[in-house]
Amino acid sequence: MPYVLLDRKVPGLAANFVGIDDVAAGNLATTHLIDIGCKTIAHIGGSNVSTALDRQAGYSQALARRGLGLSPEYIVKWGHGDDAGDATGYSGMKQLLQLNPRPDGVFCCNDPIAMGAMRAILEAGLQIPNDIAVAGCGNVHYDDLLRVPLTSIDQDSYGLGMGAAKLALSIVKPKSKATKSLLMPTRLVIRVSTQK
Repeated sequence: MPYVLLDRKVPGLAANFVGIDDVAAGNLATTHLIDIGCKTIAHIGGSNVSTALDRQAGYSQALARRGLGLSPEYIVKWGHGDDAGDATGYSGMKQLLQLNPRPDGVFCCNDPIAMGAMRAILEAGLQIPNDIAVAGCGNVHYDDLLRVPLTSIDQDSYGLGMGAAKLALSIVKPKSKATKSLLMPTRLVIRVSTQK
């Protein structure tokens, strides 16, 4: 039975896939935080799925490339980032706010996690982005409607859906047993949450 994996890869499984380069997405968001002057950039990740793992790898690569090493406590991972992202982001940011030095930037694995993180920051009486800049990933359609509009990596959700549909139609009557991968382009959408 032919099938297409959408947005998630399974290690060791050769399968048709449509998604983004999640390492590049994490790298792009973290590099942006560095470029606006953040020095202590934390990361709030999700469960152990390919998107979360690869975005964290991109975050780590960006820090290493700029010589910004941080201790492991600046990376917070929660097991249910996809199911309850806002709660994950809220709890993770509350934990990060206890660190010394406190992060001045945070890259969140996805936008719901970023929204929860922003709620914790605002509840602590801090300002976004002046005290802590926040970047997410996904560019959900309501990011610009938030109390503090969220900077996010756009992953072309429409293009992902179209790509998956086209790929699925192309493998229904396969001419080849080879699997195909389609990576959609990403772009940084800068909003108030990182405009220092």
